[in-house]
Amino acid sequence: MKQESTIKEAQSGQRLDVFCTGLLGHLSRAAIQRAIKEQQILVNSQETRAKYIVKIGDIVTINLPEAQKAVAAEKKDVRLHVLYEDRDVVVVNKPAGVAVHHGVGIRSGTVSDWFVQHYPDAKNIGEQEGRAGIVHRLDKDTSGVLIVAKHEQALEMLKKQFYDRRARKEYVALVFDVPGGKEGRITKSIGRSRKNPMRRAVDEEGKEAATEWKIERRFGEKFALLRVFPFTGRTHQIRVHLHHLGYPIVGDQLYAFKKKKQPEGVHRQLLHAEKLTIMLPNEKTKTFVAPLADDFAHVLEILSAKKWPRKIVKQ
Repeated sequence: MKQESTIKEAQSGQRLDVFCTGLLGHLSRAAIQRAIKEQQILVNSQETRAKYIVKIGDIVTINLPEAQKAVAAEKKDVRLHVLYEDRDVVVVNKPAGVAVHHGVGIRSGTVSDWFVQHYPDAKNIGEQEGRAGIVHRLDKDTSGVLIVAKHEQALEMLKKQFYDRRARKEYVALVFDVPGGKEGRITKSIGRSRKNPMRRAVDEEGKEAATEWKIERRFGEKFALLRVFPFTGRTHQIRVHLHHLGYPIVGDQLYAFKKKKQPEGVHRQLLHAEKLTIMLPNEKTKTFVAPLADDFAHVLEILSAKKWPRKIVKQ
């Protein structure tokens, strides 16, 4: 949902969050403030603060994801498969379609909500409301391993490992076309897209990012299953890097090329966080593995059943 409003004399002098709350009656002021912080609301194409006082002629651009148009009033029931649990952490296999924490327009049905429901004593873990125990995140439509902390000491210890790049992550992704060579590495910096604030893009002025990949399986010359290793944790990193290389993830509505025909059975981006290796607060290093989501596995079965023509090499 994208809209632009030019501030008129009658609206001048209001705080930005107050103006936007009046404009978007279905969202709370707190949700608006989060949207401003996450740069989904800009003034004159620049990021700003909720307390900014709008002036005559200012152009306020609001760009919210389609899935965040309205706040769900009812409490959604979230069911997660627990992969591991001890006194410090719980590790789950997050299904696609479930957000990790609250955000603009997302006020229920998150991993954090599930965590608080099952571990009510941990509801104040962390500094932000609606993000209790959250150590790291996965995109809403990405499935896979997610670790959640049961107390503050565990939260800080685990977050530091992600910050210091000591947590090792391994994904699988189905992409369009087949990359040249069996493996590769991309170290392009990533920043917010200057054309669409909902997207990220390769940008020399962005933050450093590094991703390695190798081909797990080929489906003719149209698709490839990749094993992907992100060494940094930028927003949308794997999706942006693979898109930049020319091999966007199948089902990715934000970064896939529009001319590409989606294979049968695809309803979301086919990206899965399969493995996470990390040292736990008990000082034991463990690798957690999340089985591939059923919808992802189903698409691979469909592709495997097809007869793909071999590539003809001209002599």
